Amino acid sequence: MRATGDQDPDEPDGSLRRLLTVLVSAALEPSLPGVLLFDLPPEHLPAVSRTFAHLLGRSCGAPPGRPAPRTVLDSATVDEDLWIRPRVRRGPEGIGFTFGPGPLAEPDAGPRLVVVPDLARLSVPGRRAAVQLLGSDTAALEHSGIRHHWRPRARWLACCRSEDAALLSPHLLDRFALRLAAPDLRPRPGPDPLGPLPAAWATALAPQTPRPRVTLTDEAASAVLDLLDEHEGAGNRRALALARIARTLCRLDGAADAVDPPRDGPTATAHPVTPDHVDRAARLIRLRTPHRPEAWPEHAPDGEPPEPPGAGRPLPRPEPPCGAEQEAEAGVPVHGPESAQPLGAAAAPGEPSPAVNLPYPEDAAGPGHREATLRVPARRGAGARTSRGPVTGVRRARDLWDLAPVRTAMEAAKYRAVRGGTGGPLVIAPADLRGYVRAPEPVRMLTVVLDHTCRGGWDWYPALEPFLRWAYVTRASVDVVEVGGGGEPDELRARAFTARSTRDPRIAAALARRPGRATPLAHGLDLAGQALRRALRHHSAGPVEALLVVATDGRGNVPLAVSRTGRPVHGPVRRTGVDDAVAVAAHIRALGRSRLRSVVVDPGRPPYTRLPAALAEALGGGVVGRADDEDAPGAPDREARHG
Repeated sequence: MRATGDQDPDEPDGSLRRLLTVLVSAALEPSLPGVLLFDLPPEHLPAVSRTFAHLLGRSCGAPPGRPAPRTVLDSATVDEDLWIRPRVRRGPEGIGFTFGPGPLAEPDAGPRLVVVPDLARLSVPGRRAAVQLLGSDTAALEHSGIRHHWRPRARWLACCRSEDAALLSPHLLDRFALRLAAPDLRPRPGPDPLGPLPAAWATALAPQTPRPRVTLTDEAASAVLDLLDEHEGAGNRRALALARIARTLCRLDGAADAVDPPRDGPTATAHPVTPDHVDRAARLIRLRTPHRPEAWPEHAPDGEPPEPPGAGRPLPRPEPPCGAEQEAEAGVPVHGPESAQPLGAAAAPGEPSPAVNLPYPEDAAGPGHREATLRVPARRGAGARTSRGPVTGVRRARDLWDLAPVRTAMEAAKYRAVRGGTGGPLVIAPADLRGYVRAPEPVRMLTVVLDHTCRGGWDWYPALEPFLRWAYVTRASVDVVEVGGGGEPDELRARAFTARSTRDPRIAAALARRPGRATPLAHGLDLAGQALRRALRHHSAGPVEALLVVATDGRGNVPLAVSRTGRPVHGPVRRTGVDDAVAVAAHIRALGRSRLRSVVVDPGRPPYTRLPAALAEALGGGVVGRADDEDAPGAPDREARHG
């Protein structure tokens, strides 16, 4: 039996079988504890994590149906959430507080599943914990009087957008050996969202099954080095990861022998890891190698490259001439007859393959990727100390500002019996004072939705320049959503990336991108709404101000359902795309206008000139024309621009 199956990965169930193989390999092999999924839709993460937890429960011998415990880490995670856990105990002197090992210290009997919904937004303590635990043989904890040593067995399931790989430290990314791109993953409904588990795999996961002896041959080791010879500067972790994946696939192949062992014992027969296992491991993670310059399905014959991207696809049509002024009414398509051409998901001819097809997209991030560190950035905000970001820890107080009353009382309670007895008042000494440690947080956020299909001959930089200048002066983080850009790998969907400042070169590249054919405006607004929702509801305080700028003419010819499923509909879409965009805009408005302002930049292209105004009304914001200056209604005010 082949561990990866003979199923075509391009079929609906092919990606599910590939992901199931990755999760089974991580649950079976302790040296593969990290699984990184690129571009996984957030709505499918619960199903994937639930399946992974059940596989871990099988591997540790838990009762049927009992998954492994799960821990979710996000940008609000602090050290106290990871390593210690307060407990209340009743002793001879009354009720007192004690500390025990936290969730990552693995006080439980079996392995734990650590879920990271967005690795790029994970807090610095969470990233440091991943670097410390993933791939380590032993771990030690000394915190708040606790001394604990253990062997890390937790498995990590992290998600990340391929565009955000440049924002992460290479030390963090190297810890995740199993990587898979899952932008089009569609789990099944029911108890087995990734498909049924093969019987041999279930037997291999059982702890009572004897482990077959697996040996790495010299030919397999040479194959690993040959496949990774162009990644010499990446260190040895990738070669070790590929060899361990091949060893796990060989172990899955030998699961049938473990069920029916030979007479001389279950470990008498050795299962050698062959170059075929190494090649299957490279195909499993879609590794681009010198022998496989482009990623193609694993059923393609060796040495025969696939059909070039975009072959047989018609060239983009020219921009249709503007007709007489008319308004979009019910039942009237908002696109001309020339746009009724088939839309595909392949990249335009001559465009490079997207980073989503690579297991190591950070290699294409440029030299700036190597400068990403695991250190907390310097404080940039001004104002009172209590308004400088979320709490990340507690330390001995250095002054009387921003004291932590609960931790101060807990510290004084430890010496209560010595100082005044249990019946007297609680005495707090200067040495007991504890203060909060706060991390910097962007106090302002700018989200820009760029509709490339509305440009034509319009230079939109003068209209967007006041908002970019406001973000630069206030040092706001920037989320950019691109709609209808030329050369997109999937022109039925929008794409987004996060920049720490306006100096990110990706922003300039997005402003200069040529237009495409399709306009998934509803999906672009949906991505912008998700980014705003994460920012506004991330912490209790949230950013001080969030600004949404949408540069569009309001003509969306791709329905939201088509963008989410990736399957185009037959026949005209009429007003479906426009109505979906307005509905998504109404959901964004519901986030709250106290901390969110919305602006629609109207290029003023006839016909359908009322569509931008309708979109602005749904967002609850104003409209800025192409000829308006920076002081037009809806633009950032001068006080905000100048801090």
